[in-house]
Amino acid sequence: MSLVFIGGVEIGFSCLEKIVRAGQGVCGVITLPKEAAAGTSGYVDFAPFCREHQIPFMRTWNASGPEALAQVKEWSPQLGVVCGWQRLVAAAMLRLPPRGFVGFHTSLLPHYRGRAPVNWAIIKGEKETGATMFFLEPEADTGPIIDQRAFPISPFDTCATVYANSARACAAMLLEALPGLLDGSAPTRPNPSSDYPCMPKRTPADGAIDWERSALEIHDFVRALTKPYPGAFTEIAGLKYFIWQAAPLHPDLALGLEPGQHALVPGGAVFGCGQGGALLVLSGQFQEQPQGTPDAEQFSVIARSES
Repeated sequence: MSLVFIGGVEIGFSCLEKIVRAGQGVCGVITLPKEAAAGTSGYVDFAPFCREHQIPFMRTWNASGPEALAQVKEWSPQLGVVCGWQRLVAAAMLRLPPRGFVGFHTSLLPHYRGRAPVNWAIIKGEKETGATMFFLEPEADTGPIIDQRAFPISPFDTCATVYANSARACAAMLLEALPGLLDGSAPTRPNPSSDYPCMPKRTPADGAIDWERSALEIHDFVRALTKPYPGAFTEIAGLKYFIWQAAPLHPDLALGLEPGQHALVPGGAVFGCGQGGALLVLSGQFQEQPQGTPDAEQFSVIARSES
């Protein structure tokens, strides 16, 4: 019995790789065009892996379009898997495999249903999150839950490390559940999604730092948006400056700085935050090369440490 796989980013590639190496038959893969690489965080080109393992694949922006529907009908899968695909899959596609489609969400549903669940969980200072495997429905993150795996978020985790933990959890759940998914015996439980808000999409412009927030909140904001995401940023001498790594400081080390004020120190820079706190910037980068501005030239030393 075979399955069709839909995915376009790192977490999906991790799942596909483990499925194939475990010997499960994959009749086809739907993935993103190469042009998606520039604007898709964590993009992976699935084509080399598919060619290596002789798996048919097609590239498309729309996994529910007429071409994709026709192709999946031709592949005739028993089960569909969606992992690492940042778009809803329409009912017409979900109905094609006899066993339906399963999907994954990088939170413990129904918490943080919707967009950017890993980023939102870190921004809001959560100490725990996880991954959920569930049957897909046309609405976002509403289907019956098949399995969940929880794991902690430490103060040192970033969006990248939490995604890596989520990828491992998703792959483990799928491999364990595949026999039951293919023979129709996989147990499910209700997903009370209607009782919880759907988190909104985040854009690069949402990375602007509010220095009136506490140092701990801004630290969480930075690690939630660091690479591979566009990053949290502020303005230095009229230029956009991205902060990739930082640490909250005790108020006694705030140097009397007001929120948004900064001072260079050995190994970094200190920014004043709300509630009398401060943030130590350990790694940052200007969006464009500063020219002729003394303050920006000094910050470029920290910027170069990133490259």
